[in-house]
Amino acid sequence: METTNYNLNIFFSTQLENLECDDDTRAYIVGVLDRFKTASTDYSKDSLTLLYADAKFRQDFYTFQNIGDWLFFCNTLFPEHLNKASQDYYYAIGQLSYYACYRLINRQWKLYEKMADQFIYLSHSTRSIIHKY
Repeated sequence: METTNYNLNIFFSTQLENLECDDDTRAYIVGVLDRFKTASTDYSKDSLTLLYADAKFRQDFYTFQNIGDWLFFCNTLFPEHLNKASQDYYYAIGQLSYYACYRLINRQWKLYEKMADQFIYLSHSTRSIIHKY
């Protein structure tokens, strides 16, 4: 019997090849979805408001990025999990987190600005594409 080591990165890359965005953004999204195959960062039991406030106080790029990525991941694959506040709240925290990343790197990489500006569109489009399969 032949086994195939089909990794999630390849799966998501293949599924999202027609996602309407530039290649860097698509690669970032694939990386986010692939990264959460393990529970390295799980904010499901944390207060996102407190995490965001702490990241803002400390100007912590890493936490902002993790908040944005976690919310993108959940909104894309498990939107029913985001049920402790309004959907608009989760969108806003995700967008603000990515935009904080953009500011903290002195606007050197437009990817974070795109993730902030297009958070809703990208997460909904990604969800639509992946849930077809």
